[in-house]
Amino acid sequence: MENDGNIIVPVIGYFIALLIPIIGLVYGAALVFLKKDVEMYQKHGRFIIYFAIVVFVISTILKLTVLK
Repeated sequence: MENDGNIIVPVIGYFIALLIPIIGLVYGAALVFLKKDVEMYQKHGRFIIYFAIVVFVISTILKLTVLK
């Protein structure tokens, strides 16, 4: 099964989304739109996008509350 994909690709995406949410968002979108032949990348790409958005919102809220 050559189109199964490698699990390290989504793991790297989650890690990037945790550290730099904007880059994680782009990484997740690349998985969704460029890796259409691998179902695992499609699924995790969407989850990476959601995760990056949540991390971005939480970090923004924390930055705003600390600055007050």
